[in-house]
Amino acid sequence: MMDLNESGAESNRYKEVFRGKSHASNAFGTSEMMDWLDGNPLVEFQGVDKVFSPTQIGKNPRFVAVMPARKVDLSGRIALHFGKGNVSAGPAEVVDLFHGAELSCGGRTIFALPSRNRKGEPNIRISVEEFPNQFGMGPAADMVITEYGVACLNGRSVRERAQALIEIAHPDDRPELVELGKKEKILYPDQIFIAESAHLYPAHITTKHTFKGGVEVRIRAIKPSDEEEMRRLFYRFSDRAVYYRYFSPIKTMPHSKMQAYVNVDYRKAMSIVGLVGESGQDRVIAEGRYVREPHGPHADLAFVVDEGYQGLGIATYMYKMLIRLAKDQGLPGFTASVLATNQSMMKVLDKGGLPVKASLEQGVYELVIPFDAAPSPEGKRI
Repeated sequence: MMDLNESGAESNRYKEVFRGKSHASNAFGTSEMMDWLDGNPLVEFQGVDKVFSPTQIGKNPRFVAVMPARKVDLSGRIALHFGKGNVSAGPAEVVDLFHGAELSCGGRTIFALPSRNRKGEPNIRISVEEFPNQFGMGPAADMVITEYGVACLNGRSVRERAQALIEIAHPDDRPELVELGKKEKILYPDQIFIAESAHLYPAHITTKHTFKGGVEVRIRAIKPSDEEEMRRLFYRFSDRAVYYRYFSPIKTMPHSKMQAYVNVDYRKAMSIVGLVGESGQDRVIAEGRYVREPHGPHADLAFVVDEGYQGLGIATYMYKMLIRLAKDQGLPGFTASVLATNQSMMKVLDKGGLPVKASLEQGVYELVIPFDAAPSPEGKRI
């Protein structure tokens, strides 16, 4: 809190109670922090009954309760810390903070922990039943966070929570968690898991961009836990959009097909998704990918945008992003197959800044997009 205050990140100006002041019931830390607290008018100490009062907490809009966890299991149950040095993470205090965040307009609840403890033992487990100090409302938490990312739990099924939590476990612990999840029937028996991708996930490419009309889209690499959101995206497509993307009138997208699509081997492919909405409540509205050709130097390109978000420049932005990522991987260019009637796709490719070599065969454009060609403001079709 001292560091946040001194950096200017925390001012308390938007609080409804004790505005302008940090509110605490006890202090535990370094001598430097104690000196900072001594006589500091920006910090007010009150009794536990006020600091942890859910009604008082709930008066503050967008209150985010960040609470330390000891262990989390694949169903979302949480074991809390106990013992020496545990100042305010007991079950009663955590419940009060939790309820306060739920009462707050726009509030969130976050449990944070490292993926492994100091002994190198996993903190994301198949079960936490053997651990004391359990927090029974864990599955209702909004998010669980480790150094490997964020698992959004609220509103998700047990299987979806398990997938999201496996993604933030230590990469070396994930294969065993997948197998245990199958054994306990939390995951499907045919659940795909690409162990190498656990270490190769390109978290660094995550970005955010504002498009026409002020639409803000977060773009990141696809994850296995995106399966249900990708399926929802598919079922929002018109028959025409499905035919443009898959060249056949597909009517259903079962688990077996979609899980193969979202489990990406990043040694051979790259897939990025566009999301709108607040984190934890966001939805996928676009996806683009390239896959290395098995018998050629290029990568095959494809992308799709929710019809409600077309015309905003999202596809062009994702296309240019895929070009940069492919160049970083040493690829010489893209290939693509596009129906001659799919003029919107051709316009996106024309705006990519690279010449497009096109040949028309039986109503389908077979495209080659070399990266080493001289760029142009509007891609020239040859």
